[in-house]
Amino acid sequence: MYGILKKILVFVILILVSACSQDIIKKSSLKENFISPPQEAKPKTWMHAMSGNMTKEGLTKDLESMAEVGIGGLLLFNITQGIPNGKIIYNSPEHHKMIQHAAKEAERLGLSFGVHNCDGWSSSGGPWVTPEESMKMVVWSETVVNGGDVDVLLKEPTRREGFYQDIAVLAYPALASELDDAANKPTIVASDVNLDLTLISDGNIDAESQLKKTEDIAPWIQFNYTHPKTIRSIKIIFNDRHATAILQVSDDGVNFKDVRKLFKVRTGKGEWAINDHFEGITSTYFRLKFNQHITLKEVQLTSNYFINNPLGRTAIARTEDKDLAPIGTPEKAMVIDRSAIRNMTDGMDKTGRLKINLPDKKWTVLRFGYTSTGAFNNPASEAGRGLEVDKLNRAAFKNFFDGFVKKVIDSVKPIAPNALQYVEIDSYEMGGQNWTTNFDSVFDSKNGYDIKTFLPLVAGRFIESAKASEAVLSDYRKVISNLMTENYFGYFTELCNEAGLKSYIEPYGFGPLNDLDIGGKTDIPMGEFWMNRPITQTASAVSSAHIYGKPVISAESFTSTPEINWKGNPAMAKTSGDLAWTYGINEFMFHRFAHQANKHVEPGMTMNRWGFHFDRTQTWWKNAGADWFKYIARGSYLLRQGHPVSDLLVYVGEGAPNGSYHRNDLESGLPKTVNFDNVNTDVLVNRLKIKGNELVLPEGTSYKILLLKNSKVISLSTIKRIYEIANSGIPLYGDIPKKLAGYKNTETDIREFSSIQEILVSLIKPVEDWNTVLSNHNIIPDLSVNNGDAFDYVHRKTATEDIYFFFNPDTTGVKTFDVSFRVANKIPELWNPLTGNIIKKADFINQGDVTITDITLNNGASIFVIFREETNMIESVTKSNPRINYSFSKDGKIKASVLENGSYDVPLSSGKTWNISITDIPKPFKIEGAWDVTFNKESGYSGTLKFDKLTDWKDHPKDSIRYYSGTATYKKKITLPKELVADDIQAILDLGNIYIVAEVFINNKNVGVSWMPPYQLDVSDYLTAGENSLEIKLTNQWSNKLIGDERYPANDGGYKLDGYRPQTKMPEWYVNNEPRPAGKRTTFTTAPFYKKDSPLMPSGLVGPVEIKFSKQVKYPSK
Repeated sequence: MYGILKKILVFVILILVSACSQDIIKKSSLKENFISPPQEAKPKTWMHAMSGNMTKEGLTKDLESMAEVGIGGLLLFNITQGIPNGKIIYNSPEHHKMIQHAAKEAERLGLSFGVHNCDGWSSSGGPWVTPEESMKMVVWSETVVNGGDVDVLLKEPTRREGFYQDIAVLAYPALASELDDAANKPTIVASDVNLDLTLISDGNIDAESQLKKTEDIAPWIQFNYTHPKTIRSIKIIFNDRHATAILQVSDDGVNFKDVRKLFKVRTGKGEWAINDHFEGITSTYFRLKFNQHITLKEVQLTSNYFINNPLGRTAIARTEDKDLAPIGTPEKAMVIDRSAIRNMTDGMDKTGRLKINLPDKKWTVLRFGYTSTGAFNNPASEAGRGLEVDKLNRAAFKNFFDGFVKKVIDSVKPIAPNALQYVEIDSYEMGGQNWTTNFDSVFDSKNGYDIKTFLPLVAGRFIESAKASEAVLSDYRKVISNLMTENYFGYFTELCNEAGLKSYIEPYGFGPLNDLDIGGKTDIPMGEFWMNRPITQTASAVSSAHIYGKPVISAESFTSTPEINWKGNPAMAKTSGDLAWTYGINEFMFHRFAHQANKHVEPGMTMNRWGFHFDRTQTWWKNAGADWFKYIARGSYLLRQGHPVSDLLVYVGEGAPNGSYHRNDLESGLPKTVNFDNVNTDVLVNRLKIKGNELVLPEGTSYKILLLKNSKVISLSTIKRIYEIANSGIPLYGDIPKKLAGYKNTETDIREFSSIQEILVSLIKPVEDWNTVLSNHNIIPDLSVNNGDAFDYVHRKTATEDIYFFFNPDTTGVKTFDVSFRVANKIPELWNPLTGNIIKKADFINQGDVTITDITLNNGASIFVIFREETNMIESVTKSNPRINYSFSKDGKIKASVLENGSYDVPLSSGKTWNISITDIPKPFKIEGAWDVTFNKESGYSGTLKFDKLTDWKDHPKDSIRYYSGTATYKKKITLPKELVADDIQAILDLGNIYIVAEVFINNKNVGVSWMPPYQLDVSDYLTAGENSLEIKLTNQWSNKLIGDERYPANDGGYKLDGYRPQTKMPEWYVNNEPRPAGKRTTFTTAPFYKKDSPLMPSGLVGPVEIKFSKQVKYPSK
């Protein structure tokens, strides 16, 4: 018996030792990978090859520079916008050789590689896409006929791109408003006599005419009626993004007054529309007044009271379901009797002649068909530009995919099997689509009724009732959005995966998209954020990744307007990136790196005037750039560990299209102490499990509260799931479901819905105050700030660690945050992604389920706070002091870094007091006097100058220094007494003000790079008693050199930016990878940002420079 017990005991001990060892290995691995991040954690970049300007030599140099500074991979885009054309034709054999070369070099250098799925950045199109395979929309023509034997030639509806296909011909008793439109036609005049009035009023949208502004008079179109006319709806199709229209009326046709600003929507990349309805306005004279010149395709004033926002409700314009205003309240005379609609399709021959017999009354005949939307990929070269592929049809998309992507796969995989890893669909900017081949059959199979009978809804009419019309249109949009999810985005991922690749997709845009559904279909969801703008385009990527368990959440990062240009630098960008991290992004895909086809010019190629210039030619690329990229890799690595922590789940509803909610969309001001995810129906029903009083995903993320948004109209299956959740005790707030979704529901379904709805009325509560909600359910805030406003943060959780990240968003000064974390009985550790340093804090309080500690951050500074080690009753400091930094030493002793001389009583968790008395901290050592400053010839000045005092280069008397851009080296000797380098003294080199990067060497040893204020480096391990050599390599920006070169005549072979779709060619010297022509200018860049009188940028080491000291003591002190 004893022997058996002994064996069991040994077995248990082995298990415990193994578990403990695994925990130690995991903690060690986390630390090691943080300090030296793995390849997959490194940031990636889009590389834009502009206008066919590509060379193998340039590609090699570009990729070598990426690998050198810590970029992990690239996605190659071909973009044509403004830059004159080079020699490489998109999708030509030469182009594919360039792609092969890039992939092969990526393989050699250990970089991951991918391509965008088409020319341009949006979206999926090319010249091999035929009109029959392009995006499609429903079009129609209208004819009023007399009953009896009808023999009429029906006008063919709009035919775009030479393509048109009939769907159906429908007839119904004409509405009084339609008869009025047919009888009371206007005479149309315009402020511009050259406007083609016939073209813009012919009912088609396949041609256009310009209404130009003359002098200071706003352009207008006037409609003069013979008899008073009541207008209830207006439709205008045009090409001008900033154009708006106002409806005016007049009693005399001369003096007009404003009546209504008309509702505008976007329908395509370059197409907008007015589609407005209102209570009838009666007059004889109407005028449409525009704010600017405008290119018009169609203008219609009608007596018909159309459904509200017909283009949004029929999936041509993107209006999210939650934002759709009520469909309208039509009078009975404005509603078509569904039973009176007759399908006359068989009565029309191929020429469009309709021969039928109808009862003796006036009839409206609508000829419906579909044509191409005319959307083209953008901004693409002439060789790569073509129609956007049908997003609802798999066969069409397969042909598109094979036209470029498959060629890349087939040519690259054999030579770079490890490098080629992904393909991307970038911004969806192509507008709507509301038909495809056999759409009616698909609709019938999904909904159980014939959509063709309801096509007058697409033409803006009401059928049966407002309620029925809304229900049918909701069904219609859902089918369209679901087809787009499955047959475009989902199928794209399938095809990528079949080839062993992953998909990148930005799951949002202006089209019929259900964002979260699409995010679930991609391998790596991608958002985007811009510099100096609120972050509004990451929510769908982040939430879809969270709810579908996708560990990597990418973002098109640091996109910028032309104002930033070459002034951009890591310190300027860091805060935007930190904010994106708190929003859930954990991979930065830089926007953008321009391929430098010519190796002899700097700063070289740009993406016209757009984007942050993440280019190898940047002055700071190899110092601040490399350091920042490591910072990003460290943070990205940590932010992919475990699963996200969010207390609130926001259901976005079933209506289509739908996106995601942002914090400011939620009622009663959701505090920043609470993080949340959006969720769609698929995940709500199929992935979430009810465990206790929480909703839990398979990856471990759990939610304590469910908030219902846009849920007043939902399906029976969804309301059943909501009832199941509510009945389990999980708190529900928000919308109470009121209507059963869909047009065709059985009486049994309606009764069941009503019975569940009655129960939910008492279970779903309104949100009046979030703090009260949290308190009522005993939910402790995950992170709260006890001495100020809450801030943005992110929290991820593993089996053994809690990982928090936040930053100080202030632009000046130092701030101490008194922070409570919802973590019990663990020691807070500060992991600094900028330096890789890890400090185990010794000043904290464990208070029930919360740990409280003070964290001090400089402006713009950031920190990871990680809990991984149990306190085990360890003695700690219970009250922080701004003049002392407390930490644990390796042997578990409390260590204090004292910043100022004085006596301090330090309270300890044991009840004891640690008395510290320090009197010998040295005063700051000021580094004054002359510096030897050496400038580099290639940057504008050759030689060494003595700076008697530190001076901003822009204020130097020498032009060659004032206009210098690059790196200069400051050198100086300093002598330190031995008491300043004692073992218990910490020395911090404070550089004062620098512009913009300093790399410091002491005694020929590299201390590090400083590019973030307050520009300080720990130099304790580098200083020695006696003489020390101090060397500071200071780098500024390109701006001053570019400004200086503007003083001289251009010597660039006649280079000029071209239009949006350039027709000119790049100078031969550039295309042939030769040096620029001789001249005084030494810089060349493809987009002008400066003039000779532009203000110079601050540059150089300005100081004051000094060494500051603190003293290290341990508890218990001797």
